[in-house]
Amino acid sequence: MAKYDEAPVPRGTSGRWEVVLADDERERMERRLTALDVKAEHRILQDFSDEDLAGIALLPEERPLKRYAEYLDLHDPGRANFLAEGNEVVRPGQRIVARKTVSKAIWDDLIGACEDVTGRRRRRTA
Repeated sequence: MAKYDEAPVPRGTSGRWEVVLADDERERMERRLTALDVKAEHRILQDFSDEDLAGIALLPEERPLKRYAEYLDLHDPGRANFLAEGNEVVRPGQRIVARKTVSKAIWDDLIGACEDVTGRRRRRTA
């Protein structure tokens, strides 16, 4: 039996062995940014604890936003939370938080911080 490096290369378009990663594996290999990594860049993050910020995952660059999913752009607190139209992607340098990746309490605190920075009146909750 031939050794691995002596085995014939399978026919195909590339003419060499290829490793194909599933999307889940590729995501795990990417370095994940958190809000803690960019705390100094954003005024809305200043009142959060480091523990809370470490739990807020930021979407990687070039990631498409899912249609009708709720997001928050840290660079644009005036926009606060928004629903994606489905044709947007995270631009290089843009810091986006997906609603589904954080708890309701953290999400509400992020929205409140956006309102504080922009000078909008906070919504009262019952």
